[in-house]
Amino acid sequence: MELKPGYKQTEVGMIPNDWDCKSLGEIGEALIGLTYKPSDVCEFGTLVLRSSNIQGDALAFDDNVHVDTNIPQRILVRNGDVLICVRNGSRELIGKSAYLDDRVNGMTFGAFMAVHRGPHGRLVSFLFQSDILKRQINEHLGATINQITNKSLNSFYVPLPSNEHELSTIAATLGDVDALLSALDALIAKQRDLKTAAMQQLLTGKTRLPGFGGEWEVKRLGEVLAVRHGKNQKEVEADDGEFPILATGGQIGWAKQWLYNKTSVLIGRKGTIDRPQYMDTPFWTVDTLFFTELKGENVAKFFFYRFGLIDWMQYNEASGVPSLNARTIENIEISFPHPEEQTAIAEVLSDMDAQLVALKQRREKTALLKQGMMQELLTGRTRLVQPAAKSASNVVPFAKQEAKGNERKANVHFQRSVFAAEIVNRLYAEPTFGHVKFQKLIYLAEHMCKVDIGANYHRDAAGPYDNRALRSIDSQLKKSKWFEAKKVDGRYQYIPLEEHGDHKPYFDRYFSNMRDTFDKVIDTFKLLDTERCEIVATLYEAWHDLLLKNSTATDDAIVDQVLNHWHDAKKRIPKDRWHKALGWMRENGFVPG
Repeated sequence: MELKPGYKQTEVGMIPNDWDCKSLGEIGEALIGLTYKPSDVCEFGTLVLRSSNIQGDALAFDDNVHVDTNIPQRILVRNGDVLICVRNGSRELIGKSAYLDDRVNGMTFGAFMAVHRGPHGRLVSFLFQSDILKRQINEHLGATINQITNKSLNSFYVPLPSNEHELSTIAATLGDVDALLSALDALIAKQRDLKTAAMQQLLTGKTRLPGFGGEWEVKRLGEVLAVRHGKNQKEVEADDGEFPILATGGQIGWAKQWLYNKTSVLIGRKGTIDRPQYMDTPFWTVDTLFFTELKGENVAKFFFYRFGLIDWMQYNEASGVPSLNARTIENIEISFPHPEEQTAIAEVLSDMDAQLVALKQRREKTALLKQGMMQELLTGRTRLVQPAAKSASNVVPFAKQEAKGNERKANVHFQRSVFAAEIVNRLYAEPTFGHVKFQKLIYLAEHMCKVDIGANYHRDAAGPYDNRALRSIDSQLKKSKWFEAKKVDGRYQYIPLEEHGDHKPYFDRYFSNMRDTFDKVIDTFKLLDTERCEIVATLYEAWHDLLLKNSTATDDAIVDQVLNHWHDAKKRIPKDRWHKALGWMRENGFVPG
């Protein structure tokens, strides 16, 4: 590979000239963990950190062991240590690691673990998560014994900035991404708990949705659905098949024809019998998985959620592999409402599922972003701190508020594309996201965050609009290989390109101080349709204009600006809807200041 100007070749590859390549033994020490006897294990005592205490590169305390024995002070772990699994029956677990914080005070670690102790623990923890150390670990693993010796651990090379400020900035930046991942994990857990609570209330009739009343009927499942057997898939299996083949654990292949082509709830006949599945497209199911035919107007999605509350193991009819019988299922008695209420309940729970999926997708994207950032930042390909020498082209630029003339204009345009790229990155997969909604969210995010991105909005049929700025943004997104705007079925969609996500370091540099407000705008309007976004953006602009003119911004005055001093297209929306939207804006803090 050809060396880039300002870079040098080292044991870990190409790094900046002003960086060092050092072994872990040069920047710290590796410590061997505690060996203890089974008789030392007790209910209360010193907690011994083991491989089970590392989950997803972070500490976990779901599976703990405590011991009562003498422990050398040296192997009591400290805040800033890096815990590493160095021996395990599973080869893939070797090298997994976690940064130790102040929660570990007074704890130790087991003999199958090691601790790296040094002044740069936070950065070293990220190096263990990166390909830089993972590659060296794989090269040092023995053919038959899955372990890393202390000698090997100390010999691993890592790239290290010579500038302490750059080193700490990299660690802090990656730490911020970890904090975001932790926050998303907490949100996912909270959303999951909310859904569980909603299922227990809505699916049992303890809580009723508005507009529904009366007693629920108690019936046998066989009165509302028929349980059907799956079939052997050998005759229909095909690599180029169109229809999924389902088993108790999920999809196992493709079929050239379907067995059933209506909505259905599926439940295991043998093996995994307590994981209901739902299908709303044609499918084939194997003989160990039942499917159901719903009778009358009953709603399959409702019964899918209701199946989730049934303790299926109590109906197990085998002493070995768990098994269910079709007649047993059909004889189970439950209470349930009429189809109209079934539909309403299913829609509420489906919306909660969609929110969970969106959160999980956001977390997955953030985790991928972190991997990309580590590859760039830990090797010096992207610099967060300018070296003392002349700046290289790969240095991330700082926002220069004092820049003048053409330089400032170019900087504002680039910052605008970064600002827009973050909106697209979060929303491009949403079915309601297109050009019009994009423009409204740029407007709202810009004004709520109080940033100047050089847009010049005018009163358009769809609300505040700057066609020139939007075209410039689309051009810059494509030029940067982040996203491309393409017209699909009559509307614009944003397609991720090979370098999408690379705007993140720039966004964090320019706009990190307004992240909470930015997140609020995006999260609030993410699932709203385009017209609702248009209404809020239009009212905000009309309200904002009145304030700039020192006019009294009453609700009537704001709505009058919209209906009589904007565009005739606004009159298609009823007046009372504009007034209700103003109330919503005040309640949710979308108020010009």
